[in-house]
Parts: sequence; C-alpha cells; structure tokens
Amino acid sequence: MKEECARLFQEAWENHRGCLLGAVLGALIAILILLFGFWKMLFIGICVSLGLWLGNRIDEADDGWLQNLRENGVEDLRAMIRQRRGRL
Repeated sequence: MKEECARLFQEAWENHRGCLLGAVLGALIAILILLFGFWKMLFIGICVSLGLWLGNRIDEADDGWLQNLRENGVEDLRAMIRQRRGRL
C-alpha cells in the first residue's frame, strides 16, 4: 500500500506538477484561514510578500542603500541615515 501511494504521488508529480502544487497551496491557505481567520492570514501573506520583495531587491541591488547594507552591515546604514538627517 505504501509503495503504491509513493508511486502514485511520483507519477502525479512528474505529470501534473502544477495541479499538485496548486492543490497543496490551496489546502494550506484553507487551513491557515481556519486557524487564524481571513484578515490575520491576509496580513501574514502581505508580510511574507513584502519580505520576499525586499529580499529580492537586496539580492539584485547594484548600488544604493540596499547594496550598502549588504556590504557593510547595519552600522554604516545608521551612519548614512544620520548624515542624511543632518542635511535636512
């Protein structure tokens, strides 16, 4: 029985990957809504999306404050913020 289920899952993964991922994602969202409620789950989704967006910006940054943060850490970013506040 175990081997048959594993073979069935492997076949579904190879032939219907999109449908399988969609079903798993839909089930996960449904469980989160039941556990936390719609608005809390929506807030979690927005936070995750913003985190992904910011992480992508850091990975792809060529210059600017994100590149400075990646190369020099938080202390240089704080110094740059203090310097800009002084100019305002």
